Amino acid sequence: MRVHVKNFATPSQKDIDLEARFDAPKADVIVNQCVSQVTDSLKNESNHLSEIERGHLTQIFFAMKNTHLAIRKLLEQEDKNPISVNAMPLVRNQLETLFALCLITEQPETVSLYLKDGWKRLYVRHLWFREESKGLPRIKEGLGHVEPSLEMTRILAGVSAEEKLTIDVEELGVTPPAEFKPQPIRWFPTPGGVLKRIKDGDRKRMLARLLPEYEFLCSFVHVSPHSKAFPTIFDHRQPYAAMFTTGQREEMFQKEIAGPALWLGLLSIVQSCCELVPVYQNDMQLVATLAGAWKTLQNLSLICQKIWELRARKLLGALN
Repeated sequence: MRVHVKNFATPSQKDIDLEARFDAPKADVIVNQCVSQVTDSLKNESNHLSEIERGHLTQIFFAMKNTHLAIRKLLEQEDKNPISVNAMPLVRNQLETLFALCLITEQPETVSLYLKDGWKRLYVRHLWFREESKGLPRIKEGLGHVEPSLEMTRILAGVSAEEKLTIDVEELGVTPPAEFKPQPIRWFPTPGGVLKRIKDGDRKRMLARLLPEYEFLCSFVHVSPHSKAFPTIFDHRQPYAAMFTTGQREEMFQKEIAGPALWLGLLSIVQSCCELVPVYQNDMQLVATLAGAWKTLQNLSLICQKIWELRARKLLGALN
């Protein structure tokens, strides 16, 4: 889905505090508090989410926490090491997870698609290896040992025998029974696809504003000037780095890499937790924890301020 400035941009109501200071280790505290609180909340029954759905959401939040730690490790290198630029694809993953969680919390039935899509990717990869190693006894035997666990995972993911057979028909060209009706498994949507499916107006406006940020982060994953130029700028051994002073490189690192990586990654986690507030409306401890996180997050950047205005303020308004 394309998002045009003219359709979604709105003037900000408030500027950030340029005098406010934020030490990166504080992000670790916020992440730990928010993830701990939201996973505790997910232990409680909900009319909106089943036990299985709550279990998978818990796994996703713990994964986001670990990804945050990986980002922080890369950023610790600062401009002394060009590998710090590789934090950006991890931030992209965090933001993409926010999109996915928005869809799942609004439409819990999409957890089934999330699980089935994950299994389908594993199975199709397995089929590639199996077909390419038919003449290699060692590999063929090893793949045979994998198949029972793959079959067990299929059942846990809720993939029916008919859906599995549909994959075999599509990928291998096997001949199905005459009465067979294909049951294809759709791919779980990427952010653009998520945006098309979101129905809640505030949530949709928030994600529309975040889609350009996601596309910016994608430039560090695909072949682009961003992904190829920045590592050489921050490597003082490269000729390109000589075009900039040490001060310029440090300023560029903070503005183009460390800053966006920190606040977009933190925003992704905190807002992902906020999307559970409508599910646990009476969990005041969850609301209080997230409201405290947002008091800090609002002043990190203009995009954080904008997401507060578009979505988070309404969710946490009772304790603003």
